[in-house]
Amino acid sequence: MMEALARGYAINVVTGPTKSGKTVLCNHVLSQAGNSITIEGGQVRSEQDFWEQIVHALDVPAEFTRRESGTKNDNLTAGLAASIPGFKASGGASAGIARTTERSIKYNVSSQRGALEALLESKTSLLVDDFHYIERDDQKKIIQALKGAVFKGLSVILLAVPHRAFDPMTVEQELEGRFKHIEIPPWEIDDLLLIPERGFNALNVESSNELNKRICNEGFGNPLLVQEICSEFCIKSGIFFKSNEMKKLNVSAFEESLNIIAQSKGFPKYSKLKSGPDAKKKRMLRTFKDGRSQDKYSAILTALSSLGPKPRTSYEDLRAELQNLLVNTSMPAKHEVTAALTNMSKIAKREIEGEPPLEWVESDDALVITDPFLLFYMKWASTKLSTSVTLV
Repeated sequence: MMEALARGYAINVVTGPTKSGKTVLCNHVLSQAGNSITIEGGQVRSEQDFWEQIVHALDVPAEFTRRESGTKNDNLTAGLAASIPGFKASGGASAGIARTTERSIKYNVSSQRGALEALLESKTSLLVDDFHYIERDDQKKIIQALKGAVFKGLSVILLAVPHRAFDPMTVEQELEGRFKHIEIPPWEIDDLLLIPERGFNALNVESSNELNKRICNEGFGNPLLVQEICSEFCIKSGIFFKSNEMKKLNVSAFEESLNIIAQSKGFPKYSKLKSGPDAKKKRMLRTFKDGRSQDKYSAILTALSSLGPKPRTSYEDLRAELQNLLVNTSMPAKHEVTAALTNMSKIAKREIEGEPPLEWVESDDALVITDPFLLFYMKWASTKLSTSVTLV
């Protein structure tokens, strides 16, 4: 990132898994590079709103005043000139007198122009978090407007999830050579292990390397989720603060800790996705080979859960798992499955606060689950619920 900022004259697209530390990393780098401002893509409602947020952050006035001054000659007739003490006209019937003039002109400044000029003049870098949240048409207008400023030296960083990395390039192909993709890789197990190792050590808690690895393996490569597991594990082991004596974790409470996190963090999102959109009539129930009955939304989520769940699942894999779980007469057609996945994407974006936990990428024929807490819930809680409850 430091190298990209040093090169300049490019729009830098930084991608990485959700809740993996992209924003923290970028803010750290930018704080060393100079002035910067951050715009949250999830709070941008329109292109105009985008520029207004920058104007507000930089305290750019909505109008400015230009003052002009000069000299104006007034012609005087001979009779009027004669009546002015000490004034002598030379050789003509009229004479001139100079006077100073001054006027003020007020100009309204468009938020786009004001924002771009202020960014350039103050040498302030622009960071747009969750750029993929912004509507596609607005993305195109924003990129087009940034083009000229980038050529003049403005540093721009756009943050996005991996499967939306090339959105800026597809909305404005003329800038293809001016884009720099910087990918933040998923956390490796050795990096994640530092969380329980250092955390438990700071609390004076004894934990084996094997147990620490087990904790990290449940975290779907996400540091925040690993922290949550460590914290809940301590609580269920009766460890609430640092002790002078070495404490041991209650290994038998490990799975209970995982279920508590799943219920508190993932259930609200899962519940909305499982309910689907408001239906005008009762949905058809799909019969499982084990005797259960669920509607297609619940059946799809059950199939996704039994596949891992995985951060990315192709339609073909999902279809194969549905065939494995359902009786033949209950198998939904492809258009029924893709329609349900499309509706889930809409619910994820419009009805769930924060970053959408999943997205159906029609062009790839794949479902992407970006939220590690949803994945965690689907692994640890959803299967148990689906086996005990008939969902309609």
